[in-house]
Amino acid sequence: MIESTANIRVRFSETDAMGVVYHANYLPWFEVSRTQLMTEIGLPYRELQDAGFMLPVLEAHCNYKNSAKYDDELKIHAMMKTFPRVRIRIDYEVLRGDEILTTGYTVHAFMNRDGIAIRPPNFFLEKLAKAFGE
Repeated sequence: MIESTANIRVRFSETDAMGVVYHANYLPWFEVSRTQLMTEIGLPYRELQDAGFMLPVLEAHCNYKNSAKYDDELKIHAMMKTFPRVRIRIDYEVLRGDEILTTGYTVHAFMNRDGIAIRPPNFFLEKLAKAFGE
């Protein structure tokens, strides 16, 4: 398993009239954590894009267990639990202290600049194998 944790402080603009984080704001937090995970294993999104590869989100899921509120300090934990072959699934936990507020996942696939689905490039698989200890 590969994992990374990003820290977020809830901004006022991310809350609704009740002071609770608006549900759609969890997806950008997932992206922050996912981007950090990819960078930490040596696969920054910018380099993938510059090489002509895109990783669009095919699927996104959130399970809300409790509410985050304005000024909460949160940890967004991203995990790639299994070595991907074609599709890449990344799981997430949003925590306030030790309390899990939200869980979820996103599924991605590689595409070229023309929007055609392709297999992951060898350099990507090699860096993942190293990160997974394979």
